[in-house]
Amino acid sequence: MAAIRLCKYNVVKISFLIVIGFLCGLVFPLSPVHSKESTTTEPPVTVPARISGTILIVGNGPERYLLEILAAEFESRHPSVSVDIFWHPNAKPIRTIELNEADIGITGEEVPSLRSTVIARDGVAVLTNFSNPVKEMSIQQVADVFSGKIRFWSQIYEEAPQTKIVLINRTPNENIRQGFEKTLQIPDGIPRSAYRAGTEDEAIKAVSGNLEAITFVSMTPALRAKEDGIAINLLFINRVEPEVQTILDNRYPLQRPVTLITHSRPSQEVLAFEQFALSLEGQNLMRKGKYYPLLKDQ
Repeated sequence: MAAIRLCKYNVVKISFLIVIGFLCGLVFPLSPVHSKESTTTEPPVTVPARISGTILIVGNGPERYLLEILAAEFESRHPSVSVDIFWHPNAKPIRTIELNEADIGITGEEVPSLRSTVIARDGVAVLTNFSNPVKEMSIQQVADVFSGKIRFWSQIYEEAPQTKIVLINRTPNENIRQGFEKTLQIPDGIPRSAYRAGTEDEAIKAVSGNLEAITFVSMTPALRAKEDGIAINLLFINRVEPEVQTILDNRYPLQRPVTLITHSRPSQEVLAFEQFALSLEGQNLMRKGKYYPLLKDQ
């Protein structure tokens, strides 16, 4: 039975398992995989084979299951290290790391003031209602829709209804929104008038019940919803189908990074966790966690 203990936030935690809690304001080397996306520039650090301590990870996006898997495997390799994960839609990983209230934050972007390391990739699916005749867009059309330049479905496809597009945005601090806006290079962001969905399930439900709606979600829950028969379309982007293989071989253009952020001088335990995530063993766990490794041949 997992040991239960009380942390500084007065929240009961179970070792390595995720506890949904409110967080307001809120690496022994292993065959490393070298990613061009990693923003860390210092030379590799040798971590002692035996380490001990606690790692606190905070996040708010769809990566929760992936972090659970990585934490469980890391703890099995380092029995004297405890990995605790706090996850909540209102958590603010960047601010939490800046305030030194956690060891690792999970984001969808590089943070110049912090140490940022990309450990995986995620596809971003653009969803419409199943009955909407629009089945594909160029990446420029997606950018124009979510920036508000294109406002009616008939501007995309002449046989589409001459109705106004209903934008379903995501909450401002969510990892997937950060990566989506950066990929599309929307300078002023998604219009404030857009509706907001707090979770992947909420966004999918909103589109399935509204013919004029459009949204974006992480690829895995989108594919699962389609398999479950939910009334949605996953749009082809630049004529590329959104599926596992097109993400692995980098043909699908809407992708975002899964990024670990830490202070510039992380602890040995944090370095060990980072190195494990980038190792061949860690990268092989990305698919199990419903994400995509940095190298397509993994």
